Amino acid sequence: MSTQADGIARTLGRGRRWIGLAGGLAVTLLASASSIATEHEAYFPLRPGGVLATPVQVDRDRLAVRIYNSPAVRRAQRDLEAIYAADPTANLPDARSTLQRAAAATAMGGAAAVVNKDTDRPTIYWSTTAPHRLGDLRVPLIGLMVDDPDNVYRTVAIDGAAAYEIHGKVTAGAKPSQEMFILHEEHSGEDPKAKIRNIQTEEGAVALHDLELGPDGSFTITIDSSPVAGRKNHLQTHTDARTASILIRDTLGDWAHDNPTRLEVRRISGPPLRPPRTEAELTAQAAALTTSVGAYWLAWAHKVFYDRPVNTVTHDNARVSGWGRASCGHYRLAADEALVVHLERRGAAYLGFQLSDAWGQGQAYDYIARTGSLNGSQARPNADGTYTYVVANSDPGVLNWLDPIGSSAGTFCIRWQKMAAGEDAAGAVKSMTVVKTRDLKAVLPAETAWVTPAQRAQQLRERRADYMRRLTL
Repeated sequence: MSTQADGIARTLGRGRRWIGLAGGLAVTLLASASSIATEHEAYFPLRPGGVLATPVQVDRDRLAVRIYNSPAVRRAQRDLEAIYAADPTANLPDARSTLQRAAAATAMGGAAAVVNKDTDRPTIYWSTTAPHRLGDLRVPLIGLMVDDPDNVYRTVAIDGAAAYEIHGKVTAGAKPSQEMFILHEEHSGEDPKAKIRNIQTEEGAVALHDLELGPDGSFTITIDSSPVAGRKNHLQTHTDARTASILIRDTLGDWAHDNPTRLEVRRISGPPLRPPRTEAELTAQAAALTTSVGAYWLAWAHKVFYDRPVNTVTHDNARVSGWGRASCGHYRLAADEALVVHLERRGAAYLGFQLSDAWGQGQAYDYIARTGSLNGSQARPNADGTYTYVVANSDPGVLNWLDPIGSSAGTFCIRWQKMAAGEDAAGAVKSMTVVKTRDLKAVLPAETAWVTPAQRAQQLRERRADYMRRLTL
């Protein structure tokens, strides 16, 4: 075997032991007559009682799915579909083919949001994710805008006038590449009159890698209105922020090895408890969120993507609390064209490149089973440590192929996270060039890894199995 072929085999062989697991937990294609989800959507199975499929999670998911399938939210989804259909985005190539799926993902996102807004009875809730199932429960795609399948997104509702503790434990001795706990006092799109912001405000952040862990990998994060005062495990709230939240990102830069942490939250003290909202009240709120959040992110996409040049980085922002950077934009390619992207890693512990459709949706089953995203462990670097990717609708035979999965126009984000002190990813994208696919070999680095159809099939089998692994923990 040649040196290059041996390197490809090592890249593709990384998740081989999980292929058997994937076979044992076979993904089932399901059509739900009662659901307004996309027909024939694949639902990944979760292990009952696992890190993600906690009893509280299952209870919240059941409620969210009921709300999602309510007549009020169905009407709101149809209203959002009409908003999308009337927008210029709908005229982009292939945009109408995913319009309903995008609206459905936003509607399910609204339902998932409202079931975890009880600040008096807080829970750790996993949402913004690919479709999944637990027994008879099918949870459809939950999406916002260019979501990252490398992330396990979880939320906690917080009352700034109360005190809380989050207790966590590293799973099976393997940390995520990065885990961030970020306090937000605003939620994009909830107020239909809110100003469109380039990036959401962060009121504070705690990083797992900064915490001193117990011998068993355990840790505690405190949340209340007292000053941080040098504490690396504390988030300071504001007493007038009664509907704040903490967004938790477990970033899994290596799907075959990184694990999300086990988490639970407790309310320690605070104002007198208020009665929980009724399901009817939650349903009405979810319906309102469906249209307001959908319209917000559509306007945001115009502001930071579509009103700026195509096939370039149009949105480049350092994370407010200093934990990373994102460079995003939109692409448009003819059938015989490819977008070649060359960038530097800049020493980031995590590097990820994600594609989404014209509406910003991408973390669906087909993006898990195909290469709609590539992180630093899935892509192969060049000899000098840089990375070169190829975006093209037909498989060019390049290992670092980002598959738009039928979308000739869409959006993308490149993320650098957990960088060394003093390092930054500003300007790390060195070039983005549209070329004819027939000319790729002439423009790609000499050491570019090429794959055969059989190797591509193996890459995709391992990708799917590696993704499913997080659901079995």
